[in-house]
Amino acid sequence: MQFPSHGANYEALYQNFGINMPEQVFDLSENVNFLGAPNAVKEAWPNLLPKIQAYPHPQAEPLRSLLAQSHQVKPTQILVGNGAAELLTFFAQRFAGKRVILIHPTFSEYKMTLEAAGADIEEITITDIKKYTLPIQQIKDAMNSAACLYLCNPNNPTGSLIKRDVLEDFITYGEEVGCEILVDEAFMDWTDEEHSVISLINQYSNVTVMRSMTKMYGIAGVRLGYLISRVQRVQELAKKLPHWNVNALALAIGEICLMDQTFREESIIKSRELKEEIEDFLINRGCEVTKSAANFLCFQLKEPSKTRDFYFYCLKRGIVLRHTENYLGMNGQWLRIGMKGSRAVETFMKVMDEWHEQN
Repeated sequence: MQFPSHGANYEALYQNFGINMPEQVFDLSENVNFLGAPNAVKEAWPNLLPKIQAYPHPQAEPLRSLLAQSHQVKPTQILVGNGAAELLTFFAQRFAGKRVILIHPTFSEYKMTLEAAGADIEEITITDIKKYTLPIQQIKDAMNSAACLYLCNPNNPTGSLIKRDVLEDFITYGEEVGCEILVDEAFMDWTDEEHSVISLINQYSNVTVMRSMTKMYGIAGVRLGYLISRVQRVQELAKKLPHWNVNALALAIGEICLMDQTFREESIIKSRELKEEIEDFLINRGCEVTKSAANFLCFQLKEPSKTRDFYFYCLKRGIVLRHTENYLGMNGQWLRIGMKGSRAVETFMKVMDEWHEQN
């Protein structure tokens, strides 16, 4: 049975499994902000249309400078991409024939892009999913012979945060042994940013931070991400990217989103409220739940062996959850749920209660 490697695109999911799709489907398998794009984007739409007639700025201005100002770095330290996926692809190409460390469970795109680049991947798996405790010494031992360590913070799929002091410990050790650190902070803007390592980039030469704008601002279809690193590394990567790699509409929409801090603050509050409601509901039904700092969480049923049955039970009733069949260390026995509004949450709760009544 072939499970998809990502969430979203639920129509293909139903087709793949040969399940008749209900008239109403709530897709809780992906993590894009359920509020959609900020109203400011919708209001500006008529003025954005003329941009399709002109080539975009090759260095992604003025968005790049606005991002630099926001993160207190130089514009030349930022590389804007056609989604973080594009940047991950080109970043991985630097490690052909070199060893790279992945800490599982983690975002599947890392392994896919590294394998395509011909990297030698060393995989370390966390044993306690709920606590998400990193095996620090094991990771450091692996770093002695590695070119790069990939870390996802907050983690996808668990939502767990790695504290900044732990990250800085890896970074300093990496400088000693010649190991780069890539910290994927795609969901960091759902937090108070306390554990971001962007401010360490000018202090250490081996740090690169990846960011996404699609999750928080509900613009996954636009594709917009960026990385922050030392100037030399950014220049090296920029030479590999296609000219005009980010379209003009994406740049303009990103600029509008970045300036709408009220939208971000409201999104964090609403997501947190829904997450707390779902967490209480799941715990009251005997589930294990991860401590997530992002706009999603992972849970495990009281009887993990029934996870797949529950997953398909939900599918048939219009609830699409994210499976963990392709996450090392989770073995398909956890499920991820994104925050998707009160109606979707209420429907999920109803379906789960019906499941419990029958099992």
